[in-house]
Amino acid sequence: MKNTCTCPEPFDCAVFTIMGNTFLYSASTLSYFPLTDCARDILIDGTDLESGHCSELVVRKYGKNETELTLDKIKEIRNAGIITRRCKFEPTNLQFGDYYLKLIPTLRCNLKCSYCFSTVKTTEYDMSVETAKTAIDFFITKFAAPDSRVIVDFTGAGEPLLRFDFILKVNEYVLQVKQRNNINIFSQFATNGMLLTPEVSSILKKNMILYGVSLDGSREESCRARNGLDYDLVIKNIDGMQNKQYFGLAATYSGNNYNLIKIFETLYKLGPEAVGMKPVRLLPDEDGAITMNNIDTIKKSYNKFCLWLIERIVDGDEKIVSVLLNGEDYFIRFLRIIIRHKRLFYRCSSGLSSIAVDSAGNIMICPVFVNNSSQVLGNIRDGIRPEMKEKFKCYYADKISYCEKCWARYACGGECFSVGYSNNKELIKPVKAMCELKKYLIQLSVYFWSTLQYDYPELYKKYEEKCK
Repeated sequence: MKNTCTCPEPFDCAVFTIMGNTFLYSASTLSYFPLTDCARDILIDGTDLESGHCSELVVRKYGKNETELTLDKIKEIRNAGIITRRCKFEPTNLQFGDYYLKLIPTLRCNLKCSYCFSTVKTTEYDMSVETAKTAIDFFITKFAAPDSRVIVDFTGAGEPLLRFDFILKVNEYVLQVKQRNNINIFSQFATNGMLLTPEVSSILKKNMILYGVSLDGSREESCRARNGLDYDLVIKNIDGMQNKQYFGLAATYSGNNYNLIKIFETLYKLGPEAVGMKPVRLLPDEDGAITMNNIDTIKKSYNKFCLWLIERIVDGDEKIVSVLLNGEDYFIRFLRIIIRHKRLFYRCSSGLSSIAVDSAGNIMICPVFVNNSSQVLGNIRDGIRPEMKEKFKCYYADKISYCEKCWARYACGGECFSVGYSNNKELIKPVKAMCELKKYLIQLSVYFWSTLQYDYPELYKKYEEKCK
């Protein structure tokens, strides 16, 4: 059965069919309900739910008795708050458990990945240790909330391990701050793995620095996107790690590299504790971009991955599932959002609980905007400009004109700022293909949880708890 989605007016919900199953989804509560064919037709037929009057066509198709019983059931669903009229919500008492300071140690890299936004090859933009220390002081005293967890992330825009000594010196200061201020703060970064020798990984572990490696799956797929990559060297470095505790792998899938099961299995064999797969960020005319021309192929790959994941759960492969839950996987993100039934007002925490700082001490919402003067929020000496603080507080689902009437807005939160800006020169304007993908993954998440809930209730309870 073809995937379809209808939003019956004037209600804040969606009726969609996915993988042969039809569901009613509440936009405001993020709850779902499986539907019979009769219920589906009543809801999309324009039936006046107040009076209970539906078209003769539906009555003739299903009979008077089934139609009336279904209308009674729909009334129960309405009374339960799943079917409501569209209304707006405002985020109040904003609280974030984690605060991210994203330092940009360098813009240089030893590779030239096709989807990377960094092209600088000189040391001109290398950050000094003193700038990093000042940024940390600013962050913990002027930005992060008290009692929050603070993550100092060196991933930036280039290859962090080109500044290995810098990382060690700044981390030494992080540990001093941790002890002096009695706060939960630590360092982390992602690397392409080329410089991650067993000696380097051992030193990082000894200094309590978390790290992960970005690798896009097999040798062929990884080398196609990552010019200059020595795949064998990276695998050797990973195999040479004495301790893989907290070690993670991250893959970028694309319009050229979209076999999600194959990507995951390739990375899983390397023994990480976490694996995450995220979509590439490219302009529509760039090779490998995810566009409306190939979005159906990406959806089909996710269908297979979803069914495969359910099979792993049913077969009791807890390690595989744990590795996915430990990572920052794109699909897992939506699984968590749906099962928590908690409205997501913001796409991400950029500008709210996360900022990036460059070598000059300029503050921006994320490293993608380095060297973009139009997106500078302030600097670490004078702070963030007040108008910029308010600007990002207002970028929530019900205040974004492109998103305010969308059934998926509270499970999506809007477009990634960097994707919106690079494609449309507007932070909050969605990219059609990514919008389509996110809405599909929300539907697929509903299918996933419904399958566990009704076919494997004990497993549903178990993984519901793990994802909350």
